[in-house]
Amino acid sequence: MSMLMPNAVDTPRDAAGMVDHDAGWKLWTDMVTYYPSGVHRRRLVAEWLEPYRPSAVLDVGCGAGHMLDSLHDRFPGARFTGVDSAVDTVVENRRRLKWCRFEALDLTREPLRETFDTVVCSEVLEHVTDDERAIRNLAAMTGRLLMITVPTGPLFPLEAGFGHLRHYQLDALSARLQAQGLEILRAEAWGFPMMTAFKRAANLRPAETMAGFGAGEWSAPKRLFGAALTRLFYLNVLKRGPQLLVLAGR
Repeated sequence: MSMLMPNAVDTPRDAAGMVDHDAGWKLWTDMVTYYPSGVHRRRLVAEWLEPYRPSAVLDVGCGAGHMLDSLHDRFPGARFTGVDSAVDTVVENRRRLKWCRFEALDLTREPLRETFDTVVCSEVLEHVTDDERAIRNLAAMTGRLLMITVPTGPLFPLEAGFGHLRHYQLDALSARLQAQGLEILRAEAWGFPMMTAFKRAANLRPAETMAGFGAGEWSAPKRLFGAALTRLFYLNVLKRGPQLLVLAGR
């Protein structure tokens, strides 16, 4: 289900009221690096892909390249491509991550005119206006594997502030991928109980959470706090929680 909610936190917006990701990626530096949800999401994607040893990886909605960095460390022999609609971020990525190819791409308009052994799309579909077309374009670029992560459960103010338009149900998302001719290889929810509790706590005061952790460099105490939470998140169990992971294949 799609829903629009007011911007409850101070995130950069364009003239149309949508999140300005080029401006955002300059702000969400340490948050993306150290926030426990992102750390574990990157870990889980790499672990799920490990048995398949991907040879060519496309990261769709790559942002500032955190997922690509993680996968490059895990699969150093693979070729990597990142695409994003944030054009300035793509240009900056080309300067920083010279081992990776980057292209500007609006996933809701068209795919790249090529296929990749492995396509990763992490925390993107909840942001796009036409997720049906986005899923079709992801399938069109998938040569062997498609790895998707999206949120599930309530759409909280922090998530709305970051531009979430909808959250997903595991069975329904899996069915939509199957409709594109893909086989579901693995599909699970993750994050209970620690991620579930932390997400609810952070949304008790969303503006304060964003102001304290959402922008700029984290202080040493904040990094220690993030590290402690990251360790606690290892207590989460698969098959329950606010994070969905789906691995599909041809």
